[in-house]
Amino acid sequence: MNRRTTYTFKWPGRKKPNGLAMNCHMKDGQLRFFDTNRGHMIDGKVTKDGDGAFTFQSAGFEPGEWEFKALTIEDVRRGVVWIENGDIIAKTIQTTDDLQEWYRKTFGQDAGLNYPDVLDN
Repeated sequence: MNRRTTYTFKWPGRKKPNGLAMNCHMKDGQLRFFDTNRGHMIDGKVTKDGDGAFTFQSAGFEPGEWEFKALTIEDVRRGVVWIENGDIIAKTIQTTDDLQEWYRKTFGQDAGLNYPDVLDN
């Protein structure tokens, strides 16, 4: 799990992602993240943590195993998850690194990504 990465996430039993998650981190037994509109705090624990993906066992809202995967430019182009103005973003941004940076610049302050400990990690 990387706080600077924007992820797609799926609730248990879903085939398509539910949305986006930014500034993902664990604190006080809760997964905390921002979905470009508001913050969330879900009780549970991380069960797998890999490069570009992790799973979270929710003990609260939507109980069960949630799947998180780093958002890629290919995901946006294929419409894997609905993103407002996704077609415009996909035409303008060419790489996944640039897409991830765009999300940090666009939503970083609201997501809490402007704290020094997050920017340096």
